[in-house]
Amino acid sequence: MSDSEVQIASPGAAPDVSEEPPSAGGPKRGIGKPLRILGWLLAFGALAALVAWGVYTLRGLNVTRTAEAAIAEASGILDEAEDELLVVDEAVQVEISAEVASQTAEAAVLAEDVRARTLEASGIIADARADLPEEMLPLADALKESADARAEMMQVAPVILKASQQAAVAIGSADAAVAEIKAAEDLSGQAVAEFNKHTSAGVKASDDLSVQAEGRLKTAQSLLATATASFPGADFSAFGAYVDAKIGLIGMAKEIDALWLSGNVSGSNSKLTAYNQRDAEVVAMAQALPASIRDPIADAYNAATADASTRYFEARERARTAGEKAAELRQTSTSE
Repeated sequence: MSDSEVQIASPGAAPDVSEEPPSAGGPKRGIGKPLRILGWLLAFGALAALVAWGVYTLRGLNVTRTAEAAIAEASGILDEAEDELLVVDEAVQVEISAEVASQTAEAAVLAEDVRARTLEASGIIADARADLPEEMLPLADALKESADARAEMMQVAPVILKASQQAAVAIGSADAAVAEIKAAEDLSGQAVAEFNKHTSAGVKASDDLSVQAEGRLKTAQSLLATATASFPGADFSAFGAYVDAKIGLIGMAKEIDALWLSGNVSGSNSKLTAYNQRDAEVVAMAQALPASIRDPIADAYNAATADASTRYFEARERARTAGEKAAELRQTSTSE
């Protein structure tokens, strides 16, 4: 067969495989590029998550640090108020006398300021507590308990201090009244001695002394009224009644002196029996008086401050206990 003739391969002949198919491991069209994009997306997501975690962590740290700073601020407020609180505390416990009236008045003003600052400290701690780390909660709670207890001390202190001031002012007037009463009694005793001389000069001297005694007793009346006005709860009625009785007795003595000096000796003597009877009654009144004119003041003070004093000293003990606990926790924290 010539070269121009078409040759038909027989059915059993093998196909031409001189060109090899592409390698199975070679690149495949349409798959490589999406894989690269997915990788970038995953990397970016991881980075974003890391950044978000960092921001969250940093924000948490900042919140915690802010809360810790708030606790330090509250502690500082309590420390700064300590000196004035001690001034109030001393005034609450001072022995009452006429000299402490101004001290108690000044302390009452301080108490209001100290209370405002302790309440401020308590509020700061309350606001910060939720953001504190667990290990700082006991300290925060101790500081807040101390602040709250101090605030209660300062809330009730003015009640005690007001009563103390009233009592101090009343004591001055009451003591002065007693001095006038004693002076009047001494003058009355001299008047009796002069009258018993049964001489014209003696009776005149007796009358002069009685007038002086009467003046002293009227001054005592005025002072008792001032003491009562200073401390309305103090009951000076027994002393007032005694002074009134003494003035009445002196009136009888002056009448007897006048009758004697007028020459009516029998008329003067006739009134001596009634005078002596009344004098015995007045002496009995004196013996029934309270041991001290300050007793009514003390009774009124105790009645006015009983509840407040109980609250004050209970709060004072809580403040002391909480303060000691806070100091212990601070020391432990520092040593660690």
